Amino acid sequence: MTRNDGVFRILTVCSGNLCRSPQAEQLLRARIPAAFGRTDIPALQISSAGTKAFDDDPMDKLAVAEAVRLGIPDTAAHRARRIREPHVEEADLIVGMAREHRAAATSLVPRANRRSFTLVEFARIVEALANGELESSVAPLGRDGFAAFMRRVVDAAVTARGMMPTPVSPDELDVEDPYRLEPEVYKRSADAIEVHVARIASCLRTLADGRGAELRV
Repeated sequence: MTRNDGVFRILTVCSGNLCRSPQAEQLLRARIPAAFGRTDIPALQISSAGTKAFDDDPMDKLAVAEAVRLGIPDTAAHRARRIREPHVEEADLIVGMAREHRAAATSLVPRANRRSFTLVEFARIVEALANGELESSVAPLGRDGFAAFMRRVVDAAVTARGMMPTPVSPDELDVEDPYRLEPEVYKRSADAIEVHVARIASCLRTLADGRGAELRV
């Protein structure tokens, strides 16, 4: 779904919208602007949803503790919501925490398959683009603004997806679900999300570099 309102929307998706997807939402919201030397990018909106979520449930307490450990202050505001067709329709990029979440989003809106990735998958592709490892390229951030730049990134990622090496195990594309498991699993899962979000943020900054990169952020 193409818009001309100058806003780029990311939807993160997990199962209960209690642990992984809110952490990814919060970290993306913090880390992407920080990579551009900002605290906020008005042209960027990030939300989350869950395939099995109960609307209005608060974030899991152990997941909150991990998010706070990673420097996220606004976890108390989160309320879960079950993923619905309009959430997928309005998103310019869907980021599933696992392949099942990517599939669930595209089952609601089949044409969203093109702009749906797992977090690990998108991080790998954007890193390869930023490192010049693929034939696809992205025009830098310019006067047309951040949302237009991000749409170019997604278009390039779609093209590049078929050029990426096949994982040894498909499970490599998933982030571990910590829900109701031991605290160390929560930490491991949150750390994985942080690593992949940091890769995405850093590589977006690299791709944005060039004349006009400081404009219209």
